[in-house]
Amino acid sequence: MSRALLTRATRAIARSRARTCHDQIALDVPPSSVVTASDKFWFDTNGFLILRNAFDKSAIRAMNAAIDARIDDPTIERKGNLRLTKRGGPLSGDGTTGRKDVAGFLGWPRGEREAFRDVLTHERLVPYLHEFCGRGYRLDHNPLCIAQDPGAEGFEFHGGSATEDGRWNWPLAYAVEQGQIRCNLLAVAVPLTDVKEGEGGFVIVRGSHKSRFPAPAAVKRYEDGPEHGYAPALNAGDAVLFSEATTHGTLAWKGKSQRRTLIYRFSPATNAYGRGYSPEWPENWTDGMTPAQLATLQPPYHPRLDRDAVADDGINVIKPAARETFKVEFDEKIFKSKYF
Repeated sequence: MSRALLTRATRAIARSRARTCHDQIALDVPPSSVVTASDKFWFDTNGFLILRNAFDKSAIRAMNAAIDARIDDPTIERKGNLRLTKRGGPLSGDGTTGRKDVAGFLGWPRGEREAFRDVLTHERLVPYLHEFCGRGYRLDHNPLCIAQDPGAEGFEFHGGSATEDGRWNWPLAYAVEQGQIRCNLLAVAVPLTDVKEGEGGFVIVRGSHKSRFPAPAAVKRYEDGPEHGYAPALNAGDAVLFSEATTHGTLAWKGKSQRRTLIYRFSPATNAYGRGYSPEWPENWTDGMTPAQLATLQPPYHPRLDRDAVADDGINVIKPAARETFKVEFDEKIFKSKYF
C-alpha cells in the first residue's frame, strides 16, 4: 500500500473511531470566548479565581431579604461541639460567638427562592463551570449560607489534594490534561456582604491544590505560616471559584457588621461527593425549576447516557444525541432497563 493510501486509511479509521467514541462526543466542550487565557492561567496557578460584580445588586438584595427572615433563629448557630475551631486559637474569635448556617433556600417559597436558584445556571458562571467541570456539570452539595457576626469564629483549614496520611485525595482532585482543567469538586462562593481587607472571612493558600503533602495540624489551625494565607477583599455580588483541592478556611470575623456568603459546590457529570441527591432532591427544590436548573440536579452518570446539559447561555438545555435504538433495545432485553 502506498504511503498516500495508508495515510487516507489511517484518517478514515480515526474518523470512524471519533464517531463511535462516546466519551469524545459527550464530553467535548467547544472553546469558550468568555474564559480567557489569563483566567485559566491564574486558576491553574492559584487554585481560585475571582469574578468581580458577577451578580447584580437586585439579586443580592433579594437573597439578603430572604435570609433576614431566618438569620435570628438561635438553633442555627454552631455552639459547643459544633464549633469549628480550637478554643483559644487564632481562628476562634471571641471564643463564644459561633458561625451561623442557613440552608434549604432552593426550596423556599416562591418569591424568595428564585435568586438562589439562578446561581445554578447564572450567565457569568456557566462558562467557567463548563471550563472547570465540563459539560453536564451538576450540583453536588446542598448549598449553604454561612454568616459571621462580629467576633465569630472562623473555620480551620481543610480541603487539600492529600489526605491526612498522605494519600491522593481523589474526591477533591484537580487535574489538567492536554490543556483541559478538571475539578472533581469546585466551590463557588458568593459574598452577600462586603469584606474589607483585614476583616477576615474566606482565606486560601495559593497553589495548595498542587501540593502532594497534607497540611500539618498547626497549619490547619493557622498557628504555623499565617503569612501564606490570602484573604481577599470582596464586594457583595462577586464570585469566588476555587478548587476544593486547595487548603482553605475562614478567618475569625473582625468586621463591625454581619458577614454573609453563599457556598455552592459543583462536580463533573460523573462525580459525586455529597449525598443530598440520593434518593432524590426534595420536591420543593425542583418544583417550578427551569429545565436548565433541573439539569444541574441530575445524579452522577455519564453524559452519553441521555444526560441533559446546560447550554452556554445558562438558559437553554442541550439534548444529547440519541442512543442507537438497537443498543437501547438490547440493554432493555439484557438488563431490563434502558441503561446498563
